[in-house]
Amino acid sequence: MIKQKALSWFSLDQLSLFFRLLRDPAVSLWLKGIPVLALLYFIMPYDLIPDFIFPGIGEIDDIVILAGAVVLFNYLAPEDRVREHLEALKRKKDSLP
Repeated sequence: MIKQKALSWFSLDQLSLFFRLLRDPAVSLWLKGIPVLALLYFIMPYDLIPDFIFPGIGEIDDIVILAGAVVLFNYLAPEDRVREHLEALKRKKDSLP
């Protein structure tokens, strides 16, 4: 159930979970390499779909890679850490007026 929640497609909840897990020292540095590699791909001048050949469409692959890296990172993170952060996010959301 927890992994299924973490695998749901990209949302603001996914992004919040991502940043919490990224700052969590219990999450492996190897795992934290996933978003770093996605960011490197984003800033590289070479793309799978070149931006200058296909304007508009060329930017889509960058966005898909970044969003996919966030979802993959959240999915591969230790389940107990994901559960703890999801519960903290839920408590925070419930405490708002």
